[in-house]
Amino acid sequence: MGELDPLLADRFAAFEGIAYLDAANQGPLPLAASRAGREALKLKEQPWRIGPRTYLGAVDEVRALAARLLGAREEAVAVATGAGQIVNAVARGLELAEGDEILIARHEYPSNDFPWRWLARRGVRVRVVEPDDPSGAVSAARLAAEIGPRTRVVAFAHVSYLHGGRIDPGPVVEAARRAGALTVVDGSQAAGAMPFDFGGSGVDVYAAAAYKFLLGPYGTALGLFSSAALDRLAVGDLNWWAVKGSEDFEHLPTAVELRPGARRYDAHQTASFNNLLPLAESLRLLLEAQPARIQAHARALGDRLLAALPPGWEAASPLAPEARSHLLCVRASAGGAATEAGQDALRAARVWTSLRGGRIRVAPHLYSTPEDVDRLVAALPPAG
Repeated sequence: MGELDPLLADRFAAFEGIAYLDAANQGPLPLAASRAGREALKLKEQPWRIGPRTYLGAVDEVRALAARLLGAREEAVAVATGAGQIVNAVARGLELAEGDEILIARHEYPSNDFPWRWLARRGVRVRVVEPDDPSGAVSAARLAAEIGPRTRVVAFAHVSYLHGGRIDPGPVVEAARRAGALTVVDGSQAAGAMPFDFGGSGVDVYAAAAYKFLLGPYGTALGLFSSAALDRLAVGDLNWWAVKGSEDFEHLPTAVELRPGARRYDAHQTASFNNLLPLAESLRLLLEAQPARIQAHARALGDRLLAALPPGWEAASPLAPEARSHLLCVRASAGGAATEAGQDALRAARVWTSLRGGRIRVAPHLYSTPEDVDRLVAALPPAG
């Protein structure tokens, strides 16, 4: 099988004639996940079938699968409802003083931007690092160089939702450690589509919405916490499930002592089996497909697109090897109106992409085909 050939495409429902290249917006549920979702609804139709293992098993399974997929220890994984929940846990839990600094890359998604800006009420300064790439991307080297003595947190996206650029956490982690700062990485556009070893990365907190490249239901997310982060962060929002002994309703504890690990940052109603049973199946499929193969497949499709762009169209993502990802943005050299017209033409041709910041964002996944890309190229009007 070549890199252009789709991976496990038969595990998804038919796309009904649509060339779906928009996993960065919503990843489609695999068929196995849909079946699990129907079984979860059946449990609510027949609630006498719901027992302790329904609650505990769903959470434990997702935690274990996520740990395998993302290179983490199970105790490092929090099961959440959104990436913003994890970012907020850090923003609330870190002891910050007036004059302390949060460093963020320009063009962060709101869930990894607004919670930090909210800290300005406490006199915390948010400093934005400006791009050093024409695409609007901030390089790892630029971000690392901006870390200063008052920097307490460095927050950035592993892969940008806006331009698809990738930041290698390594140089940033090294510089942040020298300054005693935490690294908080938004992995929502990366997790599931590229290999990542959280344990070996040195990243302190990794937050990933699970409804994009992780192919899970909307309202699911994962958070990964290093031991150092757990030691530094207070718990500002207590989940009763995180308390030792809380599962024994006949002998509930009188002292509130937290269980070890990241489960203290699990979402309330953690065992939302309507969401977790499908998510477990999605994670299983990604483990079978292998993120390294998914990444190679997506990049090969991107290469096919770049080689065939019509006149007047250009790449709007970083293409250097150290900054390229599976996401590829294009735009009309004539400007925003021509780019929007191109997006309209794609929709009319039933080619699904997203328009973000004056760019057409192309987001293939394991099921995507060369024919999907060829349809996109054929539908783009010349813009020269």
